[in-house]
Amino acid sequence: MVSTSTRYQIITTNLTRTKALIEKDPVVKRETDYYNATIKNIKTIDEFIKNDRVFKYAMKAYGLEDMAYGKALIKKLLQEGVSNPLSMANKMSNPLYKEFAKAFDFAGKGAAATSAASATTEAVQKYVQQTLEQQEGKDNQGVQLALYFKRKASSVKTTMGILADKALLKFVQTTFNIPEAASRADLDIQVRNLEKVLNVKDLQDPKKVDKLIQRFSAMWDMNNVTSTTMSPVLTLFNQSNEQGMSIDLMMSIAKLRLGGS
Repeated sequence: MVSTSTRYQIITTNLTRTKALIEKDPVVKRETDYYNATIKNIKTIDEFIKNDRVFKYAMKAYGLEDMAYGKALIKKLLQEGVSNPLSMANKMSNPLYKEFAKAFDFAGKGAAATSAASATTEAVQKYVQQTLEQQEGKDNQGVQLALYFKRKASSVKTTMGILADKALLKFVQTTFNIPEAASRADLDIQVRNLEKVLNVKDLQDPKKVDKLIQRFSAMWDMNNVTSTTMSPVLTLFNQSNEQGMSIDLMMSIAKLRLGGS
């Protein structure tokens, strides 16, 4: 089996090509075409929530696919927006909710919210990235975690930012061989323990991030020798079963893994 480090390098070295394969996949292309043709015509929160295809696409793009059933919660989240420090988005521990509320800022921009880059081009880019990470996770969830960490690291400003994100915490625990039971300790103890092994400021340095990924990859492979066994790590990514990938895409990515064209 290809090691986590090797697979991660293959993906990141050929990232543009891999994303292009995903974009051309019939399932992804169909949903993206519909989203692009529809999103700018949506002017209210109710219209956004009621259009199931658009709503689910947006939720997946911003890492909240597992919460697509919680339409009442998301409606309240969007109604309150992010400008008030006491709004729901600002009080929730998971930063993805605030990111989503900012991306679809109906509270602040009104009908213009769905014309913003965060709701159009950026949402599509994020959807493709999410699909890539999920697809990689089917074969090696360590690669999924590494890709996720690379994408999110620079946005983490505090140790609490790691603790609030289950996938980032799993990455750090694996990297530094911290037992999962440590998460049951008091919050202040968890913060102090993480700060002993990781300076959050290092996450702003791409070279240091890459070194952390190298260390993580080695630790992941050491702890997960049976790659055919599905790990519960999938629950870390706020995702449910995706709509499925076409055989053409799977074959194309398989050829990429083997160095084919």
